[in-house]
Amino acid sequence: MFTRTTCRRPLACGHPCGGVANENSCAPCLVEHCQGHQHYGDGHCPVCAEPWMTKPVIQLVCGHVFHYDCIKQMLTNGWHGSRITFGFMLCPLCKHTISHPDLCEYTTPLFELYKEIQLKAMTRLQHDGLFNSSDVTDPSGKYFRDPAGFAMDKYAYYMCSRCQKSYFGGERRCQDGVEEVDPNDLICPLCSDTSKDKNCPRHGADYLQYKCRYCCSVAMFHCFGTTHFCDPCHSNYTTVHGKPASSLPQCPAGPCGKQLPGSECPLGIQHPPTGEEFVIGCAMCINTNSF
Repeated sequence: MFTRTTCRRPLACGHPCGGVANENSCAPCLVEHCQGHQHYGDGHCPVCAEPWMTKPVIQLVCGHVFHYDCIKQMLTNGWHGSRITFGFMLCPLCKHTISHPDLCEYTTPLFELYKEIQLKAMTRLQHDGLFNSSDVTDPSGKYFRDPAGFAMDKYAYYMCSRCQKSYFGGERRCQDGVEEVDPNDLICPLCSDTSKDKNCPRHGADYLQYKCRYCCSVAMFHCFGTTHFCDPCHSNYTTVHGKPASSLPQCPAGPCGKQLPGSECPLGIQHPPTGEEFVIGCAMCINTNSF
């Protein structure tokens, strides 16, 4: 049973092709026992479990065969949840990267996004001094000699709902267990009100460094899509998060709601009252100037 979008060119065996109409290359014959193709399994698509003949099929570069519409839908739907991940770009059976000439219009922009985020993550890994950390140098580690894989797993990137560009959103571990946020709340530093005048002309907005919302420390975490924390305040966020500004310590403010003596800010900067978000500046420029 072929549809109007099915390729019907005759194959070498004489049977009509069951791939996509006007495809670049035909998939193996769909007729059972004709060519004995090992990836046709029980005669059904592994994704939708419907018989092969109900929809056009496509054979990926890894050799596995699926309904074309199933693979196209996977690529169109993209990642699950807020954080950008790329597991949906892998073959459902062997986890090889999905690739085929007839899928280029879907895979090309995704590959470009992957390379963009990988570059950002690798740059941040070097900036954080973790390029040669034990996670990468330990032979027994998951990411031995794979700093790119480690960086992609360590950091979380999101798609800005306004400019549709990827941006850094903190460490992945900070996002684990947090409920999904409204996609409209995903806003990059460049598009957010707090950093509108803090875009670095050299490095853009991806490396903007924030002050901890609840004390005079540099923030390391970004949680709930709204709040930047230093390490101590993040570990004890229930002691400070959600409290009224009047109950928070004023500058100089120590971590976890402690009031520090004196009047000089530990960061050496002027900033809004404790409890408000504040961008210190570009981390890359600060790091360069420190040398």
